[in-house]
Amino acid sequence: MIDIYEMKDGRPCKTEEITDDVWINLTNPTPEEIEYVHKALGIDREAITAALDDEEGSRVEVTPDYTLILVDAPTREWRNGREEFTTYPISIAVTDRAVVTVCLQELFAITNIVASRNRNINAVNVANRPRFVLQILFRIAVNYQADLKYIEVKRMAIEESIRKTTRREDLFELHELESNLVYFKTSLSVNASIIDRMGKQSRFVSSPEDRDLLDDVVIETNQALEMTTTYSQIIKGTRQLVEADLNHSLSNVMKFLTSITLIIAIPTMIASFYGMNVPLPGANHEYMPYFLLALMGVLCLISIYILRRRGMWR
Repeated sequence: MIDIYEMKDGRPCKTEEITDDVWINLTNPTPEEIEYVHKALGIDREAITAALDDEEGSRVEVTPDYTLILVDAPTREWRNGREEFTTYPISIAVTDRAVVTVCLQELFAITNIVASRNRNINAVNVANRPRFVLQILFRIAVNYQADLKYIEVKRMAIEESIRKTTRREDLFELHELESNLVYFKTSLSVNASIIDRMGKQSRFVSSPEDRDLLDDVVIETNQALEMTTTYSQIIKGTRQLVEADLNHSLSNVMKFLTSITLIIAIPTMIASFYGMNVPLPGANHEYMPYFLLALMGVLCLISIYILRRRGMWR
């Protein structure tokens, strides 16, 4: 899908043609759309399709015709009936005429720009292409923080649930959240190095306003990275708590079953003696069965009392 925007009063408005100072957003583009952008702006096809490989590494690539910035952005997707957090590469190609963004999935950072929902930064303007790129990176960092806060909310809900009862599903969900944070941490670390490299290039920092915005991007990215590290440690501790609780529950069950086995062994042993084909004291007495039943009951009660005194009976 291809969307072309021109800026009016700091807001993107759709247009049909590629002219000067436009923003072209490609989401999982078709070969025809890639060819159209290639011919209109002279960007290499490999540069346009770089973000379509979800394993593509982040980088900055400078050529005489364009500058390509490839970073990872957060998004959500449904897998196995659950909402999962992951990252996808997004490429930002800057030319003399336009800015081109490409990604496999629709990203919150891009939809926020289209809807003009984020008021934390100045109005967007593609004519100032370096600042527009920094604004996209700022929104990506903010989206990382928003997803991290939501992950923390889910962790707190799981922790509240395990106070009542511990389930195996809680352990799997915590493991999935921990895996999501690993992807976030890796992507944010690489993004931070890319942003640091951009800060050393004059084309991205040509005014004090750009420097201030770049500093904001660095701060937000580093803050997201610190949040990822902190939440990873917290989730790891919560997962260990769930594992310990499951092991404790299993230990209690095994202890109880062992105690039951010991108690059952008492009447089994007495009944087996009097089931032998040998003469035993009182075997022929008419009240002997009732006496044996009473004896079994008394011995079982005594055994239960002893086990409770020693903490071996649940």
